[in-house]
Amino acid sequence: MGHSITALLVPEPYDERAARAWDVVGVPLPAGLRLVHLDHYYSAYWQARRGVTARLDVPPDFPGTFPREGVVAELAAAVAGTTPSDELTFALLMTDYFGGIGEQWACAFAAGNRVPSVRDINGVLRVLGVRAVAGSDEFDTVGLGQHRTSPAYLERYPDLCDELGV
Repeated sequence: MGHSITALLVPEPYDERAARAWDVVGVPLPAGLRLVHLDHYYSAYWQARRGVTARLDVPPDFPGTFPREGVVAELAAAVAGTTPSDELTFALLMTDYFGGIGEQWACAFAAGNRVPSVRDINGVLRVLGVRAVAGSDEFDTVGLGQHRTSPAYLERYPDLCDELGV
């Protein structure tokens, strides 16, 4: 079975009203986190729609479909009920696995800066305060294996990007 998602991880509390305004749904995870599915179409659309020009400091060897748009930091702050200038820690992750073979990419941001030593999902989860339970890693501890595909609400974003010319 495959595992192919792109998502934002933010700490609780989670602002449902802000999430609706940003057209996302936060999935509660253990350890006080929310998983917010997004993809590069979603981030490109909101970057253009909101007129944001900032870019995230994503490692250059990450795939082109890994979100780099600075608007993702604004989304993280909004759904976490804070502002980008606060001490918000959030993470972005992307998986592409099938039958146990594939790759993952992840980066954590703290107070607006990428944590340079972390490039894997377990590492960003540790930055977010997750501690693996006995016999599991952090990925399994928060149940990320149960979130294998992107939700249907993201399917409209390629067309929305075309409409905006992005």
